[in-house]
Amino acid sequence: MGDRIGRYRYDIHGIVTINSNVVLPELQRFRAAYIVEDPTLSVVVGLRRPTVHAPRSVRSIAYSEVFRRLGFSIDIAMDDRVEIYGAPLLRYSPHVLYTNVVEPVLRWTFVRRGWALVHAAAFSFGGDAYFITGSPDTGKTTTLLRILDAGRGDDAPGFISDDLVLLAADGRVLTYPKLLTIGRHTATVLSDPRFSRRERLMLRYQSRVHSRGGRSTALGMSRSRMPIATINAVVQMLVPPPKYDVQRLVPHARLTQTSHLAGMFIIERGGEGVQLIAEHDALTTLLANGDDAYGFPPYDAIKEFLYTSGSEDLREREREIVAGALRGVPTRFVRSPQLDWSDRIPTMTNATIEATKGAVGVE
Repeated sequence: MGDRIGRYRYDIHGIVTINSNVVLPELQRFRAAYIVEDPTLSVVVGLRRPTVHAPRSVRSIAYSEVFRRLGFSIDIAMDDRVEIYGAPLLRYSPHVLYTNVVEPVLRWTFVRRGWALVHAAAFSFGGDAYFITGSPDTGKTTTLLRILDAGRGDDAPGFISDDLVLLAADGRVLTYPKLLTIGRHTATVLSDPRFSRRERLMLRYQSRVHSRGGRSTALGMSRSRMPIATINAVVQMLVPPPKYDVQRLVPHARLTQTSHLAGMFIIERGGEGVQLIAEHDALTTLLANGDDAYGFPPYDAIKEFLYTSGSEDLREREREIVAGALRGVPTRFVRSPQLDWSDRIPTMTNATIEATKGAVGVE
């Protein structure tokens, strides 16, 4: 059984290691070629948690819906390391397993190690990192891809992350390059995406099922007594979400592994103009956008278990990390009815501002 459990191995910047008996597609760029002897996190799907007497230090929580082992069911045990046991259904719906179970666990595991997993797209420019954040489904992915697509040459923007970024209190930024979830519209605005004919055809149907409207409906259903996590797993098993590596979408995209935060942009639909905001408001907005991204079951049922570590509330530590990183960093609200953030944002980076100053002779 040990070989199967360690079949898929991941090393996230040496901060967290994972052993899993099922593939976690979103973490494919963190695949480890070596054997992980003592992983931070173990993921086991389709096999029951061993019924042995656990030490008192082990905390655990279970979540299951009406179908139990035939539907969505998980069991999480937490000690020095974390173990996740999932029902067999999750083997066939790996995106749900990762997004709705593994990622929330990772969020608070990173906080314990001094890092915050924040909800933002990120690119590098002129040696600095810039975040793009906003409410879910505002347009971060399309904006980021268009910025990357427009860049050419050695001074082009670099891709750091699309949805989540690892952030330290001193402003260090580490890439977290998950597969990008795109819609049909996003594919049409890129100059040279590498899709097969079948993928282009499937994208039409995937976009409908996994659209903003579809997610809103599912979130609404999650407030009812319906087994929504099971339904979600079955839907994504039948119609997988349209997820692609960034270099399938923008083949010339440069990849940036690490950088330092120099600015943040909060994009918002409607209205017009750019507004510099206070650090406290930037912090509140970034954390709120992150919480909004974890609204799908079973998060509400397990979140307190995850962010409580003994007598410590990890939410406060996460807030301190993000507040430290944002200290002295300019944050701008960028409002646009035309949704043309990809044209506006690059002109507001430090590298562009300095180049403009040099061109007009400003000291």
